[in-house]
Amino acid sequence: MPPEDPSVTTVRLLLRLGADGHAGAIPVPGPDAAAVRDLATRALGTLDEAGRPWRVEPLADGAGPLEACWVVSGAVPTLTAYDASRTAYDLAARLAVVTGADVEPDVPSSAFGPESWTAAGSSSASGEESFTDPAAHLPGSEPPTWAVDAVRARDAWALTPPGGGRSRGDGAVVASIDTGYTDHPEVARMYDLTKDWDAIAGDDDARDPLERPWYLPFTTPGHGTASSSVIGSRETRTILGVAPLCTVVPIRAVRSVVQVLDGDVARAVETARRRGCHVISMSLGGRGFFGLQEAIRAAVADGMVVMAAAGNKVGVVVAPASYPECLAVAATNADSRPWQGSSHGPLVDISAPGESVWVAAVDRTSGSPTYLERRASGTSYAVACLAGVAALWIAHHGHEAIVARYGRAHVQAAFLALLRSHGHREPPGWDTWPGAGNYGVGIVDAAAQLEAGLPPLVEPEVASAGSAGDAVGRLQAVLADLDRDQVRTRVARLLGVSPADVDALPATAVSELVYRLGEEDALRAAVVGPEVAGREVAVAPDGRALLARTSSRALLAVPAAVPDHRPPPKEMP
Repeated sequence: MPPEDPSVTTVRLLLRLGADGHAGAIPVPGPDAAAVRDLATRALGTLDEAGRPWRVEPLADGAGPLEACWVVSGAVPTLTAYDASRTAYDLAARLAVVTGADVEPDVPSSAFGPESWTAAGSSSASGEESFTDPAAHLPGSEPPTWAVDAVRARDAWALTPPGGGRSRGDGAVVASIDTGYTDHPEVARMYDLTKDWDAIAGDDDARDPLERPWYLPFTTPGHGTASSSVIGSRETRTILGVAPLCTVVPIRAVRSVVQVLDGDVARAVETARRRGCHVISMSLGGRGFFGLQEAIRAAVADGMVVMAAAGNKVGVVVAPASYPECLAVAATNADSRPWQGSSHGPLVDISAPGESVWVAAVDRTSGSPTYLERRASGTSYAVACLAGVAALWIAHHGHEAIVARYGRAHVQAAFLALLRSHGHREPPGWDTWPGAGNYGVGIVDAAAQLEAGLPPLVEPEVASAGSAGDAVGRLQAVLADLDRDQVRTRVARLLGVSPADVDALPATAVSELVYRLGEEDALRAAVVGPEVAGREVAVAPDGRALLARTSSRALLAVPAAVPDHRPPPKEMP
């Protein structure tokens, strides 16, 4: 439904209470909704901008990694495009001061970047239909199964599984966290609709409404159908998935993979864990928040393999792919070269086909949905390819056998170690192309992954993007090509503080900086320089002036709030 009053916008503040049931120095008995509501009232007042009490609800029901997370939501005035996010961060800072808890606004992030698909001259980018020349596709991407062959899936299917194992992904359960499912004939038989979930509506129907309302211009209807078809389509008409006998559980968590609310994605990850999925595939990305990272960490500890798309056309690896707990997948093409729109960097674990991959698509340009097949480009399809390979691996050996071999908490580590040691190929020139070393160890090879068996586990080193308490690490994930000391120096210059102060920045300030740097190319260029900003920015602008125009009052006040680390002046003799 469209908003009742276009002059206000609903914001959500995500709050994490301490593990002992306390938020800072304020005791929270339980905690329960009434106690959290009292905290919110002390910080924000009794009523929101629409004259209604602030709404308080748990982020997820029941015990689990999100049990200490709450959502405080209400209406705020909207006058410009920046007002809602600025106000949200000011409110988050106030709530953090009163409660002493971790607080982040759940503002929609567009850091993932647009994707595209084309067939018969039709293209979609950022959810909008247009027309382009289909000749833009590389020769070699014409066969609908080229991506399946590029990861040697057919060779993997031909291998005889060990006792108790199965072929083609049979028995493996993959959660596809995306826009939901449709009745496209290419994907109908692969879904388990007894386990699906809609994290947006909070019900057990993950059907994609295929809507593009005027007040949500960046929706990507049908995206969940496209990405999941790459994982497990049965080749009903044209599309063949990497694991064509696996089961896919659709979980609707986004209306758009370009504008992501991380709280909904966190709930979706926890739902997938509770419903017994083996693999989580996320063809989306954004800013990330503490609850999402904790939900992924819990899923990995419970024996799941969790992966996400590295990002599109933004130059940096986005969350949740940037988390050390999550596998990050970049995109390649039919020439086994990196897709030019793929995010890349040291946080990428591996690459997979993502340019001009054939998918099950939904066309709404004529009103009612039309189901068709066409080529699409994006890291969404690269991570879907890897999810299919993970399903083949789990089915081939059997999840119970893998757990018995390595332990439940080490299933993902074993999968990653095999990817790095055996389960990839390096095409000619892989180490010499521009950006070498920033697209992972190579292109995933499903047959080589299975042929390696289950060797002793040597846990791989995992590049860290920083935890919730690591300010410099979180900032480094979005500041491409800067080391930790450079991050301290550049961010200190931007804020007008000393480099030592950057490690002690308030969590809400770090969250807003990550958000602004991911959303605003010019601001990132001001910090890292235009040559590595990720998109074309001719001249590095004045970062302080940009912050003054776009950021919250709380962030601008940081220089006055941090301790003064400068030595005292020397006394005159």
